Amino acid sequence: MMSQGFIDDDDDDDEPAMPRKKRPEEEMDITPMIDITFLLLIFFVVASKMDPTQTGKIPEATNGLAISAKDSAVIFIEPAGGDSPAILRRYDGSEFSKDEETATSEIVEYLTGELEKSIGTNKNQVMLLGDAEVKVSEVTRVQKIVGDAFQDLEFTYIAVKEQ
Repeated sequence: MMSQGFIDDDDDDDEPAMPRKKRPEEEMDITPMIDITFLLLIFFVVASKMDPTQTGKIPEATNGLAISAKDSAVIFIEPAGGDSPAILRRYDGSEFSKDEETATSEIVEYLTGELEKSIGTNKNQVMLLGDAEVKVSEVTRVQKIVGDAFQDLEFTYIAVKEQ
C-alpha cells in the first residue's frame, strides 16, 4: 500500500551537520565578558560629566582659626551669577579687571604691595574671603594665581562669610 500526501524529506541533499569541536574543560570563552565590559565602559563615558568647572558647594566649617585681616592681604570673592566669573575685590572695595590675564597681573601687583606693607612686621599670609554662593572653581582659580606668584608665602586662608 502506498501512502498518500507524505513527503520524505530525509532524502534531500542536505549536508550533514558537523559535530562541534569540544574544548577542554579548562578553557573558558571570555568574549561575552569582554563585550559587557566595553558596553559598561561606553555607558559610563556617555553618562558621566567630565566638566572641571562643575560647581560644588563649600561645606560649612565646624570651627576655624580667627585670622586678623590686618595681618593678611585680603581678596574678596563675590558671586556674579550664572556662568559669569566671580567678582574679585580689593580690601578697599575696588574691583579687579574682568579680563583673566589682566586680573591675574592686578592680583599679583596688589598682593605684592599688600605683603610689603608693614604694621610692625611684614604681612605673610593671604586671605580669600568668599560668599557661600561662590563656585569652588573660582576660589581654586584665585588660589592658583596666588600659589604660582608667591611660592614662598607662608599661608593662604580661605574664609566664608557668616550669615
